[in-house]
Amino acid sequence: MSSLIVPNSDTVDHPIFRRLGALEVPEILDLIMAFLDYGGDLFVASLVCKTWSSIALDHLWRTLDSVVPLCMLLGPLALYEDCWRYTDTILEADWARFEFYSRKVRRIENDGLLSGWGELGPGALAQVVNSRPPSIPYILPRVTEINWAEAGGWLLELVPLLAPTLKSFTLTVLSESVTSVTDARVVLRHLAFLPGLKLESLHAGWLDPSPTLSSAVCDVLDRQREPLESFSYRSFDLDERLSTSITQLANLLHLELNFSTVNRRTDEDFNGFSDVLASRCPGLKKIRFCIPFGPREFTFYAFRPLTRIEGLREFSLECGDLDLKVRDFREMGEAWRSLVSIGFPDSWIPLPWFATIAEHFSPTLEDIHVDIRVPEDLDSDCTILTPFTPSLKRISVIRFATPETFKAVGSVLRQLVAPNTIVECAKWMEERLKKVTGKSVKWKGKWEIEDKESSLMFD
Repeated sequence: MSSLIVPNSDTVDHPIFRRLGALEVPEILDLIMAFLDYGGDLFVASLVCKTWSSIALDHLWRTLDSVVPLCMLLGPLALYEDCWRYTDTILEADWARFEFYSRKVRRIENDGLLSGWGELGPGALAQVVNSRPPSIPYILPRVTEINWAEAGGWLLELVPLLAPTLKSFTLTVLSESVTSVTDARVVLRHLAFLPGLKLESLHAGWLDPSPTLSSAVCDVLDRQREPLESFSYRSFDLDERLSTSITQLANLLHLELNFSTVNRRTDEDFNGFSDVLASRCPGLKKIRFCIPFGPREFTFYAFRPLTRIEGLREFSLECGDLDLKVRDFREMGEAWRSLVSIGFPDSWIPLPWFATIAEHFSPTLEDIHVDIRVPEDLDSDCTILTPFTPSLKRISVIRFATPETFKAVGSVLRQLVAPNTIVECAKWMEERLKKVTGKSVKWKGKWEIEDKESSLMFD
């Protein structure tokens, strides 16, 4: 039987009995500093003491939007034609400091806006690579995530040098120029052939969907079949190679596809893809498809095989020409008993169907996003068969504007949702909807960058 050790005069000075202040515990410090601003607060914290400095520097260097700060550690840089270039050779003595800080970097991130550090000149990164000692095989040895808009510049030189620690890669192409297309393809093909890479998340495509990256994206998918768990792509169409590459991802958990046009596709085409996807990727937890308006109307038959994925938790289908029936809701509800989020934006769900939607889905449902269509001859009092359970936390409803529409939708929502459920809508209908429902209403908006200023764009 073990005995309890009680500290006495001989043991009280032992390190295990010394009480630490809260701000001396590294884990607590790390949590606190995660809430500090990137600028002054973290800079000041890095000057307090050795313990604080180490943790503050971890946060300051964790995410970079440029490699210029790292390159500055290796020697003097000067601006020449708006680009940074080395003015002298890189000395071996400077590499110790570079290695110390480069090991703190976990994420490289840039949204396409010009970095405050400016651009690294052509060949500068190559000079770094060519002068590094054999003891430093990777420039960024612990980077796990890259989120980048545009593929040119130093990213072309950096990707072939990435360490196998990379787990998530996002590339958004903002321009349709020949140079941007070529650079994006080169970056993705470098990524596909990185030795030892086990990528878990890949997100690629254009700000507006385009066909030109599919081949390079498929190269990455084909070589990362086993580890990849999350994939999203903005594509021109669901071509044969892309659909084949996707359905080979046996461990895929999250899938998001955004098509710019499917004019040549039919219900039968998507049914075939859905059938193979359900068979080969049975572990999917989240599916989101965005299909634009087309010359023909889609039905739920195109996606019915997905109901075989029993563990699905989030499903969103944005399709302007989707013809949904009450039986489709019933079938989805019976199949997806663990569903927590469902959305049909742009599909115009008739209000009478929406009024009965809770009857078909499990009590686990927390989030609904629909566009409600109110028939002109609809009586404002819809029949409510089953109200939503208190587990429902948010419901997004948009595109109803007439006084009659507000009266009808308000009547339904008043009966359907629990008092604490957030109802999201566009700003201009917020107060009116709040009055007719008596529920908490939250404006739903999003940010759009216009030139150098940010302005609101309403749904």
